[in-house]
Formats: sequence, structure tokens, C-alpha cells
Amino acid sequence: MDTKTELKELIDQAVSKALAEQQQKNFIKGIHQLAAFLQVSPARAQKMKNEGLFPFWQDGRTLLFDPKVVREVMFNKG
Repeated sequence: MDTKTELKELIDQAVSKALAEQQQKNFIKGIHQLAAFLQVSPARAQKMKNEGLFPFWQDGRTLLFDPKVVREVMFNKG
């Protein structure tokens, strides 16, 4: 592999990693952050998640919730 190709691959990897990290910053991470966001107890937030009230994604062991979707669900529920 030549130096140009290696440099391009390194740049591509760095940009992909930076974009992924930036996207995660906009998510609510975990039940405790969800509870704080909703101003409820962690047990209540866990129950709401278990009931399927909010869609979520999992990054390893971390649950990720989209705050925009959580707001919409709560607005439409109430």
C-alpha cells in the first residue's frame, strides 16, 4: 500500500469516528439520563422503556434515546 492510500484510509477512519461520536452526543444515554430528562425516577423511566413507549438503540451496553422522539411521545401521550 502506498502512503497516499494509507493516509486516505486514516482520514476516512478519523472522520467516521468523529461523526459517530457527534451523533451520539445528541442522544439521551441510559436510563438515568432518560429519567432526568423526563423528571421521573429511574425505576419509572425503566418501566416506560420496558413498556415500549420510546424507541431506543443500543451501543454496546448503552441505551440511546432520541430526545426529539421522547418529547413527541410525551406530548402525544398527555
